[in-house]
Amino acid sequence: MNIENLQFVSKERIFMNEPVLVSIEIPENLQIINGKNIFKKDINKFIIPSSITKLDDWCFSYCSSLKSINIPSSICEIGTCCFYECSSLTTINIPSSITSIGKDCFYECSSLTSMNIENLQFVSKERIFMNEPVLISCEISYNLQIINGKNIFKKDINEFIIPSSITKLGYRCFSKCSTLKSINIPSSITKLGDECFSECTSLTSINIPSSISEIGDWCFYECYSLTTINIPSSISEIGTCCFYECSSLKSINIPSSITSFGNYCFYGCGCEEELKKNKTIPRKCFDKRY
Repeated sequence: MNIENLQFVSKERIFMNEPVLVSIEIPENLQIINGKNIFKKDINKFIIPSSITKLDDWCFSYCSSLKSINIPSSICEIGTCCFYECSSLTTINIPSSITSIGKDCFYECSSLTSMNIENLQFVSKERIFMNEPVLISCEISYNLQIINGKNIFKKDINEFIIPSSITKLGYRCFSKCSTLKSINIPSSITKLGDECFSECTSLTSINIPSSISEIGDWCFYECYSLTTINIPSSISEIGTCCFYECSSLKSINIPSSITSFGNYCFYGCGCEEELKKNKTIPRKCFDKRY
């Protein structure tokens, strides 16, 4: 393989110096790149040049020996699963230039102990929330003790105030916040992402303002304590497994604006028998998943 623009070599990848940092899988038998032997040793440190503007999906995934990395201010986006299973990564900085962090970005970064986030807004027990137009949550590893130079105690989050600058609650934003009891969604929000409140087992009440046009799949999955919810007429679709196993849900209104119901969306709801009387709701909504 001859790459004239070769910049970096890691154990399993070639990183090319483009505006987007691209990783190319190296086949197991490859030994020569541009006339030089490589030994495919584990990469434990990586310097990202300032010409790079994006770290693409899975860019450093499975770099199990990567211990630290400095992200330059030229980077504006970190892709999905970018540092997935970087199990030796201990420290990382996220500059204020970052406007988007992909889902599962730091999944299974089990050694991460220090994280500097220049645009840090909120810290909860299990997440860092960044105050962008989309409220982004980053999973916090069990070992993480330092964020932005300050100790955190990872106390349970039971209440959360969403600023009016936020327009979307992203994928798994509050998922598994098991002590979250109530939350007020401001009228600036237009979408609740997939699994947004899934497994919020202590959540008892929530308001959905008329500004919301979309409720994602699995949004309130296994919210066992949720007792009542009001769905505004701005909603036209209820996602798959949206209220699955909401066993305490005794009351839910179904406005005529809803024209699409996802599979299994009302299975195990406390008001399931009452909902079955509504002939506009397909029977598939009450089926058990699998």
